[in-house]
Amino acid sequence: MERSDLIGIGRLGGCDPDGYYRVLVKPRFRAVFEDVTNVFLIFNSHRVFYVTICERMEKDQKILVRFAEDGIEAERRLHKETIVAVDPVDLEGDDTLDHLLGFRVIFEEQDLGEVRGYFHNNAQYVLEIEMPNGSELLVPFVEHYVQAVLDAPKVVALQNVQDLIELALESN
Repeated sequence: MERSDLIGIGRLGGCDPDGYYRVLVKPRFRAVFEDVTNVFLIFNSHRVFYVTICERMEKDQKILVRFAEDGIEAERRLHKETIVAVDPVDLEGDDTLDHLLGFRVIFEEQDLGEVRGYFHNNAQYVLEIEMPNGSELLVPFVEHYVQAVLDAPKVVALQNVQDLIELALESN
């Protein structure tokens, strides 16, 4: 697995005397982080740990976690930054996308609307997204546009869709 296959959802801070690490989670991924048990810690392009969160708590609006594995603090101190990441759900091999109906759709921390339908155009599936203003956004369900599908919070994260959004807004 390459680093580019993972979705960075936040950063890992230091360890307190009780063995808890502070995790700074991007706002759009907070719900995701609440539901995951296993995450990847990316120290650099060649050092990635797959770890299990065994305890978590919130103290003074800070998210604190404890990991089941050892050696994390020693590795963390060797690097400037530690990214907390999750593995995206790869659905391209799925025959249908029925399970995505009702999923929220986000792009650059912006809520674009909800998946209302999909169709196959003889090349790939295309998501039909109903935007809050009533416009319909059509997005091919391909790696170029779909950054991640996160089942726990029912979210589809998009990338490279600015032009598609502008077209959808113009046609309304």
